Amino acid sequence: MPGFQVDGNNVLEVYEKAGEAIERARRGEGPTLLECLTYRWYGHHEGDPGVAYRTRDEIAAWKERDPVKKLKEDAIAAKTLTAADFENVDTEIAAVLEDAAQFALASALEDESTALRHVYHSAAD
Repeated sequence: MPGFQVDGNNVLEVYEKAGEAIERARRGEGPTLLECLTYRWYGHHEGDPGVAYRTRDEIAAWKERDPVKKLKEDAIAAKTLTAADFENVDTEIAAVLEDAAQFALASALEDESTALRHVYHSAAD
């Protein structure tokens, strides 16, 4: 199986290699392994500051490579999109999220008896 290692913080590189993998699969040539190298900014779990095993400077350096920020900066520099275009997208996304949150808050809660439904499967099922 072919595999590629890509900069997981480079949206366009990931997009390109994923597209190649999709086309390969659609041609019936099987799967492709994409290893997207990136960095976890936060700790392993809620409450883990993530600084016992790495420095704050290291984390800050990786945050400077934020893939969304880099894509935005590159698109503006290439004059592909404008800052206003990104502001419009942010506004649209905020509205979609607000609608989803309001829908969830207004929806009835599921009966607690359904809490474990579809969580696991046993051979007896």
